[in-house]
Amino acid sequence: MIGLTLAMFLFLRPLKVLAKKEFLISHGFIIAGLFVILGWLWLNLPEYEATMIMGGIWTLFGGLCFVSVYISRKFRGK
Repeated sequence: MIGLTLAMFLFLRPLKVLAKKEFLISHGFIIAGLFVILGWLWLNLPEYEATMIMGGIWTLFGGLCFVSVYISRKFRGK
C-alpha cells in the first residue's frame, strides 16, 4: 500500500488531482489507519482489541473521505 501510494505520487504527479498538502493529509490518515489495524493484528491484546480495530477503521475511512471530498470539490468547481 505504501509503495503504491509513493508510486502514484511520483508517477501520476502530472495529473494534479490533489494538491501536495491534500495528498499528504488524506494519505497520511489512510496509512495511519492501516498501521493501527496492523498493530492490532500483531499485538493481539484483548484489552485493546475493540479500541484498536475501531480506531483503525475510523482513521482509514476518514482518509478515504478526505480523498473523496477533495476530489469532488475539484471536479465540482470545473
